[in-house]
Amino acid sequence: MMKRSQLLPVLVGGVFCVAVVSLYRMLELMQRAELKQSKVKPAGQVDEDLSRLQLKIDKLERLLNDNNRLVATLRDSLLLRKASWDKGGQGGGVNGSSNSVLSRAGTLPGCRLAEKMKDGKNGVQLLDVYDLLPFDNPDGGAWKQGFDISYLDNMWDDQPLEVFVVPHSHNDPGWLKTFDSYYEDQTKHILNNMLIKLSEDSRRKMIWAEISYFSKWWSGIDEQKRDAVRRLLGAGQLELVTGGWVMADEANSHYFALLDQLMEGHQWMQRHLGVRPSSGWAIDPFGHSPSMTYLLKGAGLQDMVIQRVHYAVKKHFAQQQTLEFLWRQSWDS
Repeated sequence: MMKRSQLLPVLVGGVFCVAVVSLYRMLELMQRAELKQSKVKPAGQVDEDLSRLQLKIDKLERLLNDNNRLVATLRDSLLLRKASWDKGGQGGGVNGSSNSVLSRAGTLPGCRLAEKMKDGKNGVQLLDVYDLLPFDNPDGGAWKQGFDISYLDNMWDDQPLEVFVVPHSHNDPGWLKTFDSYYEDQTKHILNNMLIKLSEDSRRKMIWAEISYFSKWWSGIDEQKRDAVRRLLGAGQLELVTGGWVMADEANSHYFALLDQLMEGHQWMQRHLGVRPSSGWAIDPFGHSPSMTYLLKGAGLQDMVIQRVHYAVKKHFAQQQTLEFLWRQSWDS
């Protein structure tokens, strides 16, 4: 038989082994419990995130419905006011006074010539024009990608050539520089020189489009210069075109953003100058949207100039002598 002196170490060793194994088992069970809890927690977090997302979607839907009601109310208000506007404009300048409200813009809903153009005899479908154009890249000489221009010295003896010069300066509110950097480096000097040069000669004219810059310049000039600006506007030497806060992008912008910046600029013009624009000027948007022309018509503008159109389309319109046209939206009735 094992002596008592030998049995005691064996028992102590056995107890120690049991204790170690038990401790290891407890640690393992605790780790498993933590893993289970960690697995449950992300699932709960996902549900919480989904709930938040659903709330945001519901909020966006409510805002969209409010937006639709607001646009409908504005449209109905415009229609009611349109019916009460006087025929003909007031004021001597190209920018009509705030009292005239540009009644010459015509009926707001739809195109007045829509019925006449439905047979296709008096209209051009641009999608059909695209099918006709090769969209190649010819060298047009003096007019790159256009016509090889040549003429005789005496061809304008009987009928003088008409050349339209439009003094303007396009100022991006932020591009390679910040808004303030452009203003300090270039824009304010352009507008200061405009005021000086137009005042020197009544035959000189200039147009300006970006009201964001014009308003910043206006806030920094004295009352004497402001009176000079008003005189130039009244005489038709200075014209504010489009009247938007910026020259808006038309390819990717939502119509609400287009309207928002347009209202901002028009409200500023009415509040500080008492005038509204009658012509649009869009020479730098990368592509043009027929929806923009519809919005400008609703804002009281009569015409607009566009620039960034594919050279092949310009050349085709020039050959067909249709560079001046009435633009009807494909979705309009």
